[in-house]
Amino acid sequence: MTDILRPHVMWIEGRCYRVNDPAVETTSFQEHDLYENEVAHNDVLDEGDDDDFEVVMMDNSRYTTSVHVSKHYLGSIIGKKGAIKIRIERDTKTDIKIPKHGQEGDIVIFGPTAANVKAARRRINIIVMSSRMKQKSTHFISLPMNNPNIQKRFEEFQTSVLRDCPSRNLDQSLFIKPHKLHLTLGVMCLMDNEERLFASKLLTEAKEKVVMPILRGHLPLKIRLKGLSYMNDDPSQIDVLYGLVQEEGNSKGLIQEFADALVEHFYKAGYMNKEYDRDSVKLHVTLINSKYRSRSESANADNSASSARNTRRPRETFDGTEVLKKFADYDFGVTELTEIHLSQRHSVGSDGYYQPTCVVPCN
Repeated sequence: MTDILRPHVMWIEGRCYRVNDPAVETTSFQEHDLYENEVAHNDVLDEGDDDDFEVVMMDNSRYTTSVHVSKHYLGSIIGKKGAIKIRIERDTKTDIKIPKHGQEGDIVIFGPTAANVKAARRRINIIVMSSRMKQKSTHFISLPMNNPNIQKRFEEFQTSVLRDCPSRNLDQSLFIKPHKLHLTLGVMCLMDNEERLFASKLLTEAKEKVVMPILRGHLPLKIRLKGLSYMNDDPSQIDVLYGLVQEEGNSKGLIQEFADALVEHFYKAGYMNKEYDRDSVKLHVTLINSKYRSRSESANADNSASSARNTRRPRETFDGTEVLKKFADYDFGVTELTEIHLSQRHSVGSDGYYQPTCVVPCN
């Protein structure tokens, strides 16, 4: 049951909206209005002074603005038989032009006042934000943890684990590639080049607005990867085993502080959600993950009808009891924070790390 004293909220372009019922699953094919159902219907025509988009006055005293929306979200804005679009136009007294299927271009909004146009655009932004959060993530903000020393220590760790800890379902394919060792700060879904450019702009802005004010005077910030932990309560049924991060010297808590501030910056822009509604980022470096398990054996053994039906095999946990017992305080070494990456999932760059969409230096 929703806690009425702590309602679920959604930040979009610096504005905070209340989500009335986050448990309700909505799709673009439902008749009811997504934005009205999920967001408190208040201040529909409130102009406000925090909108960072331009509204232009036309010759005939009409106002207009345009907004880029990925084609993947247009169906959610139109709704079944155009119901959602019609509702927004009626409520805000605007005319909304949406590119037809196969056409390129932005959504253009026309209205009798700037307030009407802004209200319609906010409704569209809310729908896009809600739809975005239901998509699988395509990108993530990462701190590379793959300097040569850490890679070498990780490879030694892998060799020792496989030799000294024969455990259920634990094999070499579960270990992350040494070049890809990283600290994840947050994930997001970016559906086209415009969204990727905007997210890159957000990361560049975040460096000046939230990252450097926290880190200035503490650079170069040294980060040690030492110790192990896991994501569930049973060490014999682990999906993810990860390394713990800590600052070296007198800079305690800085990584957590700037990670939280960075995620908040993207959250308020409507591009990132808070994982499990936590206020703080869970700082971890994935070392072993059951989702990396090689499919080669099952594919070779079962190249058959079930495979043709594209049945999805459930993840198989591994027993990490012995690993945790023998390597609980394993020291992988120290690296310096030099860059923040906007990384693309399921990709590899020329250096073996994730393909970067944007890289921001920390100096």
